[in-house]
Amino acid sequence: MEWPEFHASGRIRYWTLSVQREINKHFTIEADYNAVNGSRLDAGLMNINQVPMSVVTPLIAKYGAAQAISLLNSNITSAAAVAAGFTPPYANFTNSAVQRSQTVNQSLRAFPQFLTVDAAAGGGDRTGHSLYNAGILKLNYRASGSLVFQGSYGFSKILTNADSFSGSAGSEDAGNRGLERSVGAFDQTHTVKLSTVYDLPFGKNKRWLAHSGVGNAIVGGWRLSAIQIYNSGTPIGVTANGSLPIFNGVNRPWVTTYDWRAPIAGSNFDPNRDKYLAASAFPAQPVGVLGNAPRRNPYLRNFPGYNENLSIGKTFTLKESLRMDIRAEAFNVFNRVVFGAPQLSLNSNTFGVISSQSNSPRQMQGGLKLYW
Repeated sequence: MEWPEFHASGRIRYWTLSVQREINKHFTIEADYNAVNGSRLDAGLMNINQVPMSVVTPLIAKYGAAQAISLLNSNITSAAAVAAGFTPPYANFTNSAVQRSQTVNQSLRAFPQFLTVDAAAGGGDRTGHSLYNAGILKLNYRASGSLVFQGSYGFSKILTNADSFSGSAGSEDAGNRGLERSVGAFDQTHTVKLSTVYDLPFGKNKRWLAHSGVGNAIVGGWRLSAIQIYNSGTPIGVTANGSLPIFNGVNRPWVTTYDWRAPIAGSNFDPNRDKYLAASAFPAQPVGVLGNAPRRNPYLRNFPGYNENLSIGKTFTLKESLRMDIRAEAFNVFNRVVFGAPQLSLNSNTFGVISSQSNSPRQMQGGLKLYW
């Protein structure tokens, strides 16, 4: 079944199929398929004032990459520009009071009198699209008054050229926006979520110490809760300084393989010793061409996430109209370390180095609440 929705940022369509089966009075299982298709999304890819590659490619073929790049960067009145047949696109182009930039590549823009023409800020850039598919398996177990468990496993994929509302980093070539289509920056192939609430079997109306006033006061009414989340890492994308002065939004390197991981010295990765990405995986970058690396490498990802949160709480009934809750909670209870993303600029001296942690260290807190 399809549910289309229209938003200011484009058109979103949803498809959902769900099948649920009750195994017994305590246990149910559910299988879902979800799909979301977005079109005409604000993406920030419409760079209407980029120098077209259809103009640059013949220059490279005629003069060679190095000379063509030098020519593009030269002043429109330079000897090289004049010899190549370039002339000012309008009368006041060489007037510094009117035109700030007077280079050949500026003259080749669609609107040479302007620098950046921003179509995204006003909502005029509707070049984004996305496609998300997910299969989800859910388990629910509810025992009589003591245990509630919910678990889910998701297998999903998102393909998009617009990872965030109203703008990405811009396109490598506005004339070939298909270069931006890849797995999404937030794509996580596998996701497992577990939620458990367990009432300890002690105290009033429980299996043990049901009639013990002292026992009920001490150990009765306690609840244990846990939330566990495990997911795949997000895909990695590498950028590089561009050799073509065409005013494009982002540049990526030329690659011959998707295997960008660096070897490690020991049996386990150590960010103080090892690099996550290897510069040697990227060949000498050719001059005068756009990189062919995907925006996000689907086969190379950041570290997966692991997180466990626990809490224990008890309710004390002090009077008929007065009760008190106490609670202790621990987040990331095992104090797991999930390394952050590496330096992704190929031109950086620290390329491939991880210098951050993506999750928070263990945190613990307590709480007390009175009800009257």
